[in-house]
Amino acid sequence: MKILVVDDTEAVLLLISRFVEALGHVAIVARDGAEALATWRRDRPDLVLMDMMMPVMSGPEAAIAIKEEAGESWVPVVFVTGIGEENRLAEAIERGGDGYINKPVNFRVLEAKLKAFDRTLELNRKVREQSAKLADYYDRAEEEKRVVRHLMEQMVNAERLYDPQLDYWLTPAESLSGDLIAAARTPGQSLYVLLADGIGHGLTAALNVLPLTQPFYSMTEKGYAISDILTEMNNKVRQVLPVGRFVCVVLIAIDEANGCVDVWNGGMPAVQLIDADGTARHLWKSSHLPLGIVPTEAMDVIPERYYLDGPGTVLAYSDGLIEARSPVGEAFGAQRLLDLIARAQPKSWMGDVQQALAEHLDGELHHDDISLIMAHCGLPRPTPVRGAMRDGAMVPIRLPSQIEPEWRYSMQLGASELRHINTVPFMMSFINKVLGQHESQSDVFLILTELFVNALDHGVLGLDSSIKREPDGIEQYLVERSHRLAALNSGFVEIDLSGLHIEGESYLHVVVKDSGTGFDASTWLETDLATAGGLCGRGIALVRSLCATVFYRGSGNEVHAYYRVRE
Repeated sequence: MKILVVDDTEAVLLLISRFVEALGHVAIVARDGAEALATWRRDRPDLVLMDMMMPVMSGPEAAIAIKEEAGESWVPVVFVTGIGEENRLAEAIERGGDGYINKPVNFRVLEAKLKAFDRTLELNRKVREQSAKLADYYDRAEEEKRVVRHLMEQMVNAERLYDPQLDYWLTPAESLSGDLIAAARTPGQSLYVLLADGIGHGLTAALNVLPLTQPFYSMTEKGYAISDILTEMNNKVRQVLPVGRFVCVVLIAIDEANGCVDVWNGGMPAVQLIDADGTARHLWKSSHLPLGIVPTEAMDVIPERYYLDGPGTVLAYSDGLIEARSPVGEAFGAQRLLDLIARAQPKSWMGDVQQALAEHLDGELHHDDISLIMAHCGLPRPTPVRGAMRDGAMVPIRLPSQIEPEWRYSMQLGASELRHINTVPFMMSFINKVLGQHESQSDVFLILTELFVNALDHGVLGLDSSIKREPDGIEQYLVERSHRLAALNSGFVEIDLSGLHIEGESYLHVVVKDSGTGFDASTWLETDLATAGGLCGRGIALVRSLCATVFYRGSGNEVHAYYRVRE
């Protein structure tokens, strides 16, 4: 150690400094308190042995000044005091001294004290080093959190969460959330909502859910189905996350045009469809494993569909909400949540839940991330306007026998292509380039989707829509469709798109032909969208409502639709 020895008596100063050096330490000397302070500032010794009574500046005064300048660094000050100075010694120790030795000095006691302070100083140095490392680690961790928070804000498009059909609440247990809420619209204006819950909470959990954002947004924008998005998300999770990491997911699709809600629940609490009076109308329990556990080819990615018969709200939440515990250990619980909603008015549901949870926690922190989604559906919507409506009146178009298209796009899909190609998003990538960012994109997506699905399901696969009317008919229909598509080895669908200019208006001419036996389309063409009900026939009525003209040729396996492109 480097030890500052301070005494105004030369003999004592020499004796103590020589003993200190004999013990292997470095001795620095000073003859009064002022000189001691100046020497400390210059040499920064590890320990100070200082007389109490000295000229210019006393030992206690010098000790106080040294302690103040040392700040958080610990510099032991040991007073060397004579008999009769006990009161001043006590005051000096209270104001900054760390010990004392009586005069005449017992060198055996002094040696023991120096060894003890040496050990304490070494421990203090280690503590300071560890404290510095911890501070550096904390700064780096905070920077990492800031970067991840920025990435999440960029990858989770918050603007899309401000959808008029969606209310949501997300509150993390730490600075970063392992819960993820995302929402986007398809080209056909279906609302897709994603709720994901990564393992744990904080930075690790947040990193678990980040891989889901890119496939969700990009594939939703292109109009892919839930099953396709789930397939890509599972591939991404298994590719990016370490073995043993998985993500619980609820994926919701609200299709107002067809009046249905699709839900895929993998490892999350049950999703509820709530009526306006707060009663539960339908329940989607978790019937799938979370993403990342099994290979994609072993997954069941078919969602459960429910056809709406009136307004409702899809309620989904993470387990952090219902498992939040009060100070006495009572969980908030799913039943408390449903009872609260049943008593409250729909407009106040979200605020009432937040207030009830705050009262339940009673000042305690929740130890898991909390997220809640309320997606409203089945609300009255205006009937789509036909492509040839002007000023509220129908304007029929005359179809010339010969007309040269401005552009044309044709494709034929055989059995292999039908099994593996997501046709409508593939075609929309071309349509979007032709039309640009145009409000007609939504109508065109709906038209192509309905006509292609009809051609594939009923023409090529031979599925009967009446299956949907049976109990669990929707699930049976989707399972049968999946089996028939996987076993398909013959058949085709032809699609022809062309841009026409008729009577000063721009039209999209869509022709879809399939290899099926056809059907009697006259009954369905007479059905209006406003009166179309049930689980079949609504698609044709929707296409008719959007197009200027729709007609079938031959046996009913070739449909022509003329859509007026809105300027």
